[in-house]
Amino acid sequence: MLRRHLIATAAASFAAPAIVSRTSLGQNLRKVKMGSAFTTTTNAAFLMPALLKPEGIDLELVMFPSLVQRMQAVASGDVDIGNGGLSATMQVATKGFPMQVLANGCDGGWMVLAQPSIKSFQDLKGKKIAVQNGSIGLVSLNWKLKQEGVYGQVEMAFMDNQDQPIPLMRGDVAAICCFEPYAALAEQNGWGKRLWVPYDSPMGKTNLGFVASAAFVKKDPELTKKMVAAHVKATKEMASNPAIAIETTIKQFKMTKEVAELSTKNLFFTSESGPTFVGGLKALAKMMMDDKMLEKEPNWDEFLNLGYV
Repeated sequence: MLRRHLIATAAASFAAPAIVSRTSLGQNLRKVKMGSAFTTTTNAAFLMPALLKPEGIDLELVMFPSLVQRMQAVASGDVDIGNGGLSATMQVATKGFPMQVLANGCDGGWMVLAQPSIKSFQDLKGKKIAVQNGSIGLVSLNWKLKQEGVYGQVEMAFMDNQDQPIPLMRGDVAAICCFEPYAALAEQNGWGKRLWVPYDSPMGKTNLGFVASAAFVKKDPELTKKMVAAHVKATKEMASNPAIAIETTIKQFKMTKEVAELSTKNLFFTSESGPTFVGGLKALAKMMMDDKMLEKEPNWDEFLNLGYV
């Protein structure tokens, strides 16, 4: 009797196998590394692991404070894909490391703040302003200094974004050109006031790209398609519900609600990659060449691969 019961149980288990989702089969998940930044312009990245798991992808976010190191990691294959500051992406791409921009990452997200005693850019003559070397912020700042006739008369203090608020508070620098949420942190605490909202240069709000090496895209276009789709979906969620961006900033960057709310007002989440994005990117390249930050423009036909959007 017992033998017949065991045989019947075994037969039933073979006849009606359990339905197991791909996400429960951890060994089947494909590991993908994505380089990202310590700035809230990349907040959409924190939503992507959950979006990609049903696709059989285990996404690991690897954070880089240095934008150049991040793009070098993408180019070398240390990470598979990344949120790329477009200035650094072009620098790497024009030095023999084929890179591709797959989508707009996020617009805006930086600000120039100064000590309360600084009323204009003229007051910055002979003083220090903190900015991240090689960044979009530096390109826009150089343009503004030229417009104000003080280019070459202000000392640049190069430092990463998270390191800028405290020197402003202490008075070590007169101003900062800083990305969120650290610009909002300095402003909310009264360490600096807005000197320039930096979106009136030829490149506008152009900032971030969703990028990969050309070799990665060529090797696995289907994976590339899934990654871009997840980026677009995550970005749309951020854009449609500011509360998600605020919550993400509080959780991931350990900021207060007040700082997170102020920071989010200076973020323009979008994956729109049409003529406005391309025009801003090409204007950025020309501005970088004027500043001798770029020797030549990238090969646009190879550099822009926006069809996945």
